[in-house]
Amino acid sequence: MVDGVGMSNTTRHIPQRRPAVPARRDPKPVAAQTVASTSNKVDTLRRLVAAGQYHVSPKYLAMKIFKAAGLE
Repeated sequence: MVDGVGMSNTTRHIPQRRPAVPARRDPKPVAAQTVASTSNKVDTLRRLVAAGQYHVSPKYLAMKIFKAAGLE
């Protein structure tokens, strides 16, 4: 019994390799969906802030932006 091509004289186990995962054919709808979803969330947040139902701390927001930019 031969375990692999040219490997009949070894006790080393060689696992079966799986084929590569195919790339997505059309990434545009996913990106468009993300932009639309983000836009809806931003619009909803703006409406909540304007109605006084959501408060934004400028200091906290600035700290989050600086931290994300690596400027702590």
